[in-house]
Amino acid sequence: MQNKTKATMTLAACATVAAGTFPFANSGFLFGLLNHGFIAATIGGLADWFAVTALFHKPLGISYRTEILKRNRKRITDAVIEFVADDLLNTKNIMKTLEDENAARLLIDFLENYNGRVKVKILVNGILAELFTEIDTGKIAREIAPIIETEIKNFDVQKMISAAVKVVTAEKNSSKILIFLLETGRKILNSKLMQDEIYKKIVEMRETYEGDSAGRALVLSSMNLTDEKILSILNENVELKISSTIAALKVKKFVRNEDNLDAQELINFFETAIKSAIESIDAAKLQAEFENILHTKIDVAAYVQNFLKFEDRFWQQDVENLVDKKIDEFINNTELQNQFDALIKIMLEKLIDANHDQIPALIRERLDKLDDDKLTEFVESRVADDLQMIRINGSVCGALAGMFLYIISQIITQVLS
Repeated sequence: MQNKTKATMTLAACATVAAGTFPFANSGFLFGLLNHGFIAATIGGLADWFAVTALFHKPLGISYRTEILKRNRKRITDAVIEFVADDLLNTKNIMKTLEDENAARLLIDFLENYNGRVKVKILVNGILAELFTEIDTGKIAREIAPIIETEIKNFDVQKMISAAVKVVTAEKNSSKILIFLLETGRKILNSKLMQDEIYKKIVEMRETYEGDSAGRALVLSSMNLTDEKILSILNENVELKISSTIAALKVKKFVRNEDNLDAQELINFFETAIKSAIESIDAAKLQAEFENILHTKIDVAAYVQNFLKFEDRFWQQDVENLVDKKIDEFINNTELQNQFDALIKIMLEKLIDANHDQIPALIRERLDKLDDDKLTEFVESRVADDLQMIRINGSVCGALAGMFLYIISQIITQVLS
């Protein structure tokens, strides 16, 4: 039940009781008390009904000092705007409310629970794609091409080869290269195709060894050296050798044992082989061929322009991996989260402070769109029902005041008589 209905029913009940007890007002103290109390309640209820109604309308058609909202629209509007902008929504109050929120936790919640990672990746890729689309690749290519061409002319193949040899044959790098080659060799040896080929060779070797000699076949049979067994033994020994060599190569400081010595010998062999292969290269001839290819067969400007088109978005996966890495770093780093939260709040405070003047402008613009009748209807629809409690309180207070005054008058009458 709405407060307006309650207030009207209260007023009606007070008036009814006041009228009903009026003939008996002088019949006794109780009837007099009720009559005076409910008369006062009726008067209080009517007065407050008039006051509440006068805020929005003309009660009983009386225009004197009624329709207060319409008559004082400008003053009320200015007061409301001032209160909202300067008191309710000032920068200090807004920031005080925001202090309870953690911007970093909100961001993490978005990233983890609202498909935020994907959305961030789409945004970053979109920005990069848009950026690359706006690039004048032709202009950039024309500016870069002469620089590249100059560097090509000054490129020293012999110096490059020497530097490459130095890098490749450094113990740390040569160990890594040899580990990679050994692991690759292991995969090749364990492949079905290579195992089949090795098995065929074992069969051929066994058949050649046995020949027409039944004794040799008997010896192999008695030792259970079948073709499969020989292949298994060979695989086990090769795997053991590769594994021990790889383990030795991963050790930075060699301990003198058989595996480590073999690994060191393998490194020395690798370095010797690389240097020997390099020494056989005719650097001058290679330099001439290199310059001939670059100068006559490559259009540097066209190559650069084609590279800058980015049509295949070769960078996309790397960018997405970088985004994932940075997001994980942010989620697991409390210090970063605190810095982000503080930065966001500083930015918001500056933004709110710089644009605070727009708050009263927005409120005024919204209110100015409403004519007097619509503004009255708008305000009344939101506060009128709560204002009806004034009427109920008026009736109650009037009843109490009326009864109190009646009691006082009876006491005085008794004293004076």
